[in-house]
Amino acid sequence: MSELVREIVEVNASIDGDEENPLLVVEAEGLAPTAGWTNVRLDPHVYITPPDDGVQDFDLVGDRPSDAAETLSEVEAAWEGPLEDWCIGVRVHAVDNLIEDEVYEPWDEDDDASEAA
Repeated sequence: MSELVREIVEVNASIDGDEENPLLVVEAEGLAPTAGWTNVRLDPHVYITPPDDGVQDFDLVGDRPSDAAETLSEVEAAWEGPLEDWCIGVRVHAVDNLIEDEVYEPWDEDDDASEAA
């Protein structure tokens, strides 16, 4: 059975693709309470209506081994999927903490630079 990892260490969110087909890319590093976790992944929260703060939540989860000794172990996961038009950031949850990261549309910077020229 999957469960949250102990702690989030780092989160990086970015946008890939282009204006017509933007993709949200999220990478997270964390600490699991034991060695040997498998199926570590980012599970996105599913919303019926977009969240008021514009932040897409994820849980960093995995499968704990049944016979592992208690020792913090590094884990990492990545997620890629369509960028919702309301999304301005991500928030990744663990048992002991959460970390947020904003996302920026890379093509907006290019448009601003060409308009200034």
